[in-house]
Amino acid sequence: MNQSYKTSYGVAVRTDDVDRQALHVGGIVRGVNATIIQPQEGSTRHLRESNLTVSVLSQNDSAAVVRLELRDNQTGAPIDLSKSQRGRALAQSDDGYIAIAGQHVQTNASGVAVVTFTQPGIYTAQYHPESWLGANPAYVRDRASVRWHPLGTIQGWFDLAFTTGWKLLPFVVMFYAGTHLLRLFDLHRFQNP
Repeated sequence: MNQSYKTSYGVAVRTDDVDRQALHVGGIVRGVNATIIQPQEGSTRHLRESNLTVSVLSQNDSAAVVRLELRDNQTGAPIDLSKSQRGRALAQSDDGYIAIAGQHVQTNASGVAVVTFTQPGIYTAQYHPESWLGANPAYVRDRASVRWHPLGTIQGWFDLAFTTGWKLLPFVVMFYAGTHLLRLFDLHRFQNP
């Protein structure tokens, strides 16, 4: 070798079903084929489905409190994303998190996170799990959406009606004063019959 190179220690494969006899590895060293050996104990990872749900806990005309819940779809157990509950990763990978409205959120031991929004809209939360190489158990992504708008509540409609009425009050007063002023000066006599 006349220049530096990066060594390879193995190959990781992610698939639903692996036929080890049909799997060939080439290119680690030119002209040399590698044999597939049985995986070491604990190196096989089974991916699990995750279940992310998002719901509005409370809302008013200025904010909404949203609850995110992340569970193992197979067992129903909560998925804890807090740093204190993570084990030592087998591979260098990003920590798992839930992305919603540009924020990275981590669930607690109950698999729950709470977020407050001040802008109305449709919010989509997506669970980004840790790398399947380093997590045990390993999970796949999931997503869920929630919609929040101040007019989604009776209080929101009441606030809209009150605010609109308050802003229209000067126009109503001007119209009332104008009609009484016309009667006072009897300006109707100048109209064509």
